Order: sequence, then structure tokens, then C-alpha cells
Amino acid sequence: MPKKTITVIGINPGAKYLGVAVFRGQELRDWRVKVTKGKWTADKHRKTLRILSAFIGQYRPDAMAIKRLNPSRSSAGLDRLVLKFIALAEHKGIQVCQYDIKELEAVFQVEGRGNKREMAEKIAADYPALHGDLALEKRSKNSYHLRMFEAVALGAACVRELDNSGKIKD
Repeated sequence: MPKKTITVIGINPGAKYLGVAVFRGQELRDWRVKVTKGKWTADKHRKTLRILSAFIGQYRPDAMAIKRLNPSRSSAGLDRLVLKFIALAEHKGIQVCQYDIKELEAVFQVEGRGNKREMAEKIAADYPALHGDLALEKRSKNSYHLRMFEAVALGAACVRELDNSGKIKD
């Protein structure tokens, strides 16, 4: 039975920014950072869920790859948001893949004590459309675009995992 071309949304949740990337098969189709500033309130949670829902509605993904948060670098609000993202995906029948930063570094072969900027360079090497974003990131004092690069890494890792496992078929 032939494999279906899968669509994956990569999500890197953060307290102020949401990195998003969309893949159709191996092709990177969309990538961006959405701003979600403000204190953790019910309104902020709803706004962030609306952002994700809009991407789900537009792209109809088969899977969602989301960053597994480091407990020492997270907050109760962010943890609740991730649980809501997972619940939304499961409610819509979307498979969920989770990866921590070390797993992403392994996928992109970041050596030794690699860092997120080194991973961004490797991602840009795999996806040349990201070279402009990489140049902006290198000039920036605030690591704004790194969130998007992590979302791309999450989506790419999930696509590779699902392609290799053959989990999604027609």
C-alpha cells in the first residue's frame, strides 16, 4: 500500500512567542513566529489556541510535533498550554510527536555541546529558504527567530520518524 504524503505542524511553544512550521511530506511549506505577549491569562490561552486552530484548519495536518519542555525552564502556564495543544490535536485525530532539545540535536547531528544557533545553521543548510531568517537571527540580539528554527526542527523530526516507521498510510 503506498504511503500517504503527510502534513506535519511543528510547534515550539513559549511564554512570549510561538514558533510554527508546516511540512507537506519533506517540503517545508510555512514557517513563522507568532507573538503571544502578556501574562498567562485565560485570554492569552484562548488566543494561542486560536492561532494553532487556524493553522490546523488551513493545513489539515496528520501530525503535530511539539517541543517537550524542560521542567526547569518552563512555567505552570506554559505547561497548561502544551497540554491544551495536545488535547486539541487528539480531539481532531492528529497524531502527536514530542521531542526535547537533545533529541532534535541528535536528528540534526549537532556535535558535542552544540547550541541552538548551531542547530539553526544545520536546519538552514537542509532548508535553503531559511537562509534569510538565519541571517536575521545572527544579527539580532534577541533570539526571536530561533523559536521558528526549533519549530522547523520539530516538524522535520516528526516527518522523518513517520516516514521511517510507515505509520501513516492511505
